[in-house]
Amino acid sequence: MTYTFTSEPTQEQRERSMYGMTEKQLDNMIGVQSFPGLELMFAAGMLSDCQQVLEYSDCDEKEQLRQMLNQVKYIMFNYMDKHNIR
Repeated sequence: MTYTFTSEPTQEQRERSMYGMTEKQLDNMIGVQSFPGLELMFAAGMLSDCQQVLEYSDCDEKEQLRQMLNQVKYIMFNYMDKHNIR
């Protein structure tokens, strides 16, 4: 019997798989492209971008859309944590 061991992905690999970038890079993007307190508006704009891709693509961008949706969730959940919204 042969066993194959695979190593668990690193935190950075998981983040890149989920978001297409690290959380640090995502936080930097939010800081540069959004205004403090308006992160949810930035997230709404990202959702509009997802809609545009769905509307005008052949859905070859499925992985990119999945990552963008994860980015939006990250923004929303961090906003909720920051403002103690449960």
